[in-house]
Amino acid sequence: MSEAGAAESIFVEGRNCGRVAHADRVAFVVDGEDYFNMFVQAAELATHSIFVIAWDFNSSCRLDYCCEDDSPRARLGSYLNDLARRRRDLHIYVLDWDFPMIYATDREAPASVRWGWGWKPHRRVHLEFDNTHPPGGSHHQKIVVIDDAIAFCGGVDLTCQRWDTPDHSPEEPRRVTGDRPYPPFHDMMIAVDGEAARVLATIARERWHTSTKKWAPQLPVHGNRWPEELEPAVFDVPVAIAVTAPESPPHNGTHEVENLYLDMIARAKRYIYIENQYFTSHSIGAALEQRLREPGGPEIVVVTRLLSHGWLEEYTMGVLRSKLIQRLQAADHEGRFSVLYPAMPGLAEGTCIDLHSKMMAVDDEWLRIGSANINNRSMGVDTECDVAIEAAGRDDVAKAIRDLRNKLLGEHLGVTPEEVARQIDLTGNIRSAVEALRSSHRTLAPLEVEPYSEVTLSLAEMADPEQAVGIDKLLAMFSFGAEFHHPPRAVRQAMPYLVLAGAIFLLWQFTPIPEMLGLRRKPSATQRLLRRWGLDR
Repeated sequence: MSEAGAAESIFVEGRNCGRVAHADRVAFVVDGEDYFNMFVQAAELATHSIFVIAWDFNSSCRLDYCCEDDSPRARLGSYLNDLARRRRDLHIYVLDWDFPMIYATDREAPASVRWGWGWKPHRRVHLEFDNTHPPGGSHHQKIVVIDDAIAFCGGVDLTCQRWDTPDHSPEEPRRVTGDRPYPPFHDMMIAVDGEAARVLATIARERWHTSTKKWAPQLPVHGNRWPEELEPAVFDVPVAIAVTAPESPPHNGTHEVENLYLDMIARAKRYIYIENQYFTSHSIGAALEQRLREPGGPEIVVVTRLLSHGWLEEYTMGVLRSKLIQRLQAADHEGRFSVLYPAMPGLAEGTCIDLHSKMMAVDDEWLRIGSANINNRSMGVDTECDVAIEAAGRDDVAKAIRDLRNKLLGEHLGVTPEEVARQIDLTGNIRSAVEALRSSHRTLAPLEVEPYSEVTLSLAEMADPEQAVGIDKLLAMFSFGAEFHHPPRAVRQAMPYLVLAGAIFLLWQFTPIPEMLGLRRKPSATQRLLRRWGLDR
């Protein structure tokens, strides 16, 4: 039996999940190569509908590296069009975030699709852009549902710079966008079928309706859509599905994702293992701090990425991460807290293994995988979706959770899951096992952080709000009593990002912050970028 035995379920509908639904099968899909393959295999079985709910979608995304460049299956847009032509009853619904221009350099522009400049979707491939989020928020769910029969949820979007193998080799020749290589990328998805898939289909349809004001038809589907090569980790298990939805009057916000994090942390007895792109959430940080201050509390291991995406993120999310880590280190009187990053020699200068996953395992008892980062935005501002399972006395589920944790640690350390399991059994905790398995080749290294000034910390907080930015109040601050007219939607969406970027630029140019941070004295990737843009005096 698992440690918690047959204790009362942690899942409470209406608090930390919207639904607890039965899944006949649950599988864990780690890294882009396997996920893209599983997506294609499941899509080949589709007869009526495919939903792709995404933070980012790119029609030029490479799906299959076994095909020639001109194969319909090689590129996502061509593949979806080909699939629609082959299946006359099939409708494909793609909902992408209608992003601000600050993201434009890394994404496929909506205008190129809307105005026929690039990929032209088939008439039964319905592509829409979700602009219903409040100012400062984003649509961040990553959900794919095939015929309401199988669903994938997690951190991987069907877009460029997501494909990679578990080796994350610095010399991987296929890891390119066009002719431009990109760093190793680590992420994961969870796959479910049965009632759980139908619940995720409902979430996808509701997002589609919220954005387009149209309902996608729901048709009864019979038969199996589970790919033959997708090996289930567990069978016949309850699945909790938690979402974040920002406040949008007259509807209150939904904070199931945050509450599930807090409840899992509160119930932990032996260990909390986290993989996440970000680590800045106030509420999650406070919950972890409380557990660290308790004598004999659980071990807490956080695996994140070393570097940020560009200078703006470095001096916002990176700064806030440092602040939280230092706070937790100060509370750790028993050596139970570790923050690590996957390291590997041979990576290009200024790059790292881009750990993008969002998962947490607790005590071999609970496991969650989803789209939510451990930052304030994912707890209240962005739309998110996480899927969780619990052992509840079942040894097979506890083993599946433990096996995934060991698989992930083994991938980062360059050893087998069996070696990880042996070391944890031998040493009694994850931290000591990692230290015993650490090598000069592929490893998990301790993340070192530096203190920042209060001015820098206050500025950084603007990038990770807990609530939607009140654009009316923000603009009214600068109206000085003049008559204020409600701005158009496009202005409301862009303004928080423009205000943030403008504030950082002014402080960077006209205050001693750069000197305080030591950026003038030692060349860095940030300085080189600023010089290229003509912003470094």
